[in-house]
Amino acid sequence: MEISLSKGEIELLIELHSRGGRARLDDLGVDKSRAAAWANLLREKGLVDVRETKRRYVILSDRARRHLKEGLPEEKLIRALNRMGGRAKLSDLRGSLPEEELNVALGEGRRKGIIRLERSDEGTYAILIGKEVPERAILERISSSPVPESEMDPSILRDLKRRGLVELVERTEVELELTDLGRKAAEGSIKVVEEVGKLTRDLILTGEWKRRRLKAYDVSASPPVTYPGKPHPYVQFLEEVREILIGMGFAEVKSPIVEAEFWNFDVLFQAQDHPAREVHDSYQVAYPSRGADLSRHSDLVERVRQTHEHGWKTGSRGWGYEWSFDIARRLILRSQTTAASARSLASGLKVPSKIFAIDKVFRPETPDRTHAIEFHQCEGVVLAENMNVRHLMGFLAEFAKQLGFREVRFKPAYFPFTEPSVEAYVKHESLGWIEIAGSGLFRPEMLIPMGYDYPKVQALAWGIGIGRLAMIRLGLDDIRELHSQNLEYLRRAKLVW
Repeated sequence: MEISLSKGEIELLIELHSRGGRARLDDLGVDKSRAAAWANLLREKGLVDVRETKRRYVILSDRARRHLKEGLPEEKLIRALNRMGGRAKLSDLRGSLPEEELNVALGEGRRKGIIRLERSDEGTYAILIGKEVPERAILERISSSPVPESEMDPSILRDLKRRGLVELVERTEVELELTDLGRKAAEGSIKVVEEVGKLTRDLILTGEWKRRRLKAYDVSASPPVTYPGKPHPYVQFLEEVREILIGMGFAEVKSPIVEAEFWNFDVLFQAQDHPAREVHDSYQVAYPSRGADLSRHSDLVERVRQTHEHGWKTGSRGWGYEWSFDIARRLILRSQTTAASARSLASGLKVPSKIFAIDKVFRPETPDRTHAIEFHQCEGVVLAENMNVRHLMGFLAEFAKQLGFREVRFKPAYFPFTEPSVEAYVKHESLGWIEIAGSGLFRPEMLIPMGYDYPKVQALAWGIGIGRLAMIRLGLDDIRELHSQNLEYLRRAKLVW
């Protein structure tokens, strides 16, 4: 009888035999990953038994490592009391330790008999009566090497966990033991032939090939699974939307994430006392709270002010209040991509023009399956002469068709800066009719102050909650999964239809 083994398997077999036929994988003087592979091969050949045992170990927390370096709170208290002659008022100690650590030190010090508190008419005193902090030695022992949970005193472990000084981790320990067949092979009772994976030039020239055995090639074995890099599925979807719009003749525009309320609200004829402008519906920047440079747009600012106050030349009565330049300069996190459209229109777009924006916006929502505090919007604007609602519905229908939806419906709606306004719905095979866009024609109070010849020149506009469409395309029911970092999901995720 003879057994074919690779060089590594033979080395592991001999190493185990030298250790009495039994050893932990971690204790072997061999690279752990290679030893594990050789051990599994030897197990398949009946030469080694492999046993896995899960054990819990005690390790230090980050807080404990910091305390070992700087001192435990009670150790700092001991040092402070020593400097003060062993007795000090609590009010005098507050400058020696941070408030949080002082409270911990006083509590732990009293419990361990390190200090006692004495109350008098002058106040409460801490008196030093001991200097031993047993946790120091225990933590130093754990810092040198993780300690099995079974070797720790339960009451001490419970106390260390309560203070957040230690954590429990579970580790799998692998123990190898030679079988009877394995012992005979290691002792030479059974002939062992060294197996090689490939026939080399040296083996041929030296004649060693005669004393070796070539390893059989398993043609049925599966190749290793590889996961090449690929775009995140949500990013891939956004790129598809971007390509569709560019293919329809649109040009992409951008705007800053930190935006002035002037561009986010005022230019859009959204009143300064509108509820959506309060802190509960937009993120206001704390510092600097203001600072937007509107000097280059002073003429536009003046026209917007008059439009808000009394309508200016727009035919509107405005909002009838005193418009505030200070509020317009407030900085917020962009709450809508319409700010990008407003900036582009204010720059003086040629007529006709088609622009779009796909970018993140921010709103103080309560995160759940359908809401997020930051999400993507897709904004589109068509600026041209003699445009009407039929043109708007035609653009939206073509866009929906490009995304793969066959049926589109519209219904009247209301939005603050468009009139007339419509909502667009598409038919999904399993979900039925779903809303994909709010849209309309920009109001004269927005276009005329920007210098456009309204009503000859009109601007069709729509905003799409693009994340909702992405959820449908990716088969998700939670908007938070659009930003998933779960590798298993990312490896199998792909766009549908």
